[in-house]
Amino acid sequence: MNIFYLDKDINKAAEYHNDKHCVKMILEYAQLLCTAHRELDGDNANENLYKSTHKNHPSAKWVRESKANYEYLYRLFNALCNEYTHRYGKTHLTYQKLHNVLATPPQNIPDKEFTEPTPAMPDDVKNNDSLKAYRDYYKKYKSHLAVWTKRDTPEWYQ
Repeated sequence: MNIFYLDKDINKAAEYHNDKHCVKMILEYAQLLCTAHRELDGDNANENLYKSTHKNHPSAKWVRESKANYEYLYRLFNALCNEYTHRYGKTHLTYQKLHNVLATPPQNIPDKEFTEPTPAMPDDVKNNDSLKAYRDYYKKYKSHLAVWTKRDTPEWYQ
C-alpha cells in the first residue's frame, strides 16, 4: 500500500508512475478508496466495493482523514487509469468496475482541507516535503522498475 505523490499536478503524477506502478497502483488506489467507504460508512457502504484491507496503514488512514484527501486520490486513480489506457491501449478492469461507485466520497468522511499523502517508506528518504520524499524514494528504492512506456523518463528522475 502506498500513494505515489510524484507531482502536485495529478496528471503529471500519473505520468510519473513507472510501468509496474501504472498497472499495480490502480488496484491499490481503488482498495484504499473502497476501504475508506467500508470503514467510514460500514453497512451503508455500496455492496460492489472491495472489502477493507490494510485499514491501519498510514495511506489508508490518510485517505479517511478528509474529503479533500479522498477526492485527491480518486482524481489520481482516474488519471492513472487514463495513463494506463495511453500506455497499453486498453481500459483497466478496476476502472470499469469501480469508477462510478467511487466518484462519491464516503458519507461520514470529515470535510477538512487537503494534506499531502503520508510518506510510507524507509526513514532515510523521509523529510518534511512529501513530494521530494516520494521522488527520492522512487530514485533510491524503485530504480529497478525505471521504465516508462510511451513516456520520457521524468526530468527529476535523471
